Amino acid sequence: MFALLFYRPDAQAARNFPQDARRGTITEHQYPHYKIDASTYRIAAGGRIINQKNLIIMPASFYGKAEVMYRLDNRGDLSVIWLLTREESELYPKQITPVLPEQPVAR
Repeated sequence: MFALLFYRPDAQAARNFPQDARRGTITEHQYPHYKIDASTYRIAAGGRIINQKNLIIMPASFYGKAEVMYRLDNRGDLSVIWLLTREESELYPKQITPVLPEQPVAR
């Protein structure tokens, strides 16, 4: 009974993401393909999408744009996509990858 005094239904434990998880934005998709930033990936067999409440949702039922963390399998397919909350988006900012100019090919 004492524990119920401190229970908050909106409280959520912070999620930990694997070291190899990447940060991105899903901008468009047509199941089973998802465009994250500038790359298009296919969701792997058994791939999961985990929403902001840490519940698994069916990949075919996902719609809209979202800030995400994602993980690729050894074939380069999406194995897990985590939909981020606003707080997580601020906590895990995108890494800016510099675009290098093309180097001339030596002949």
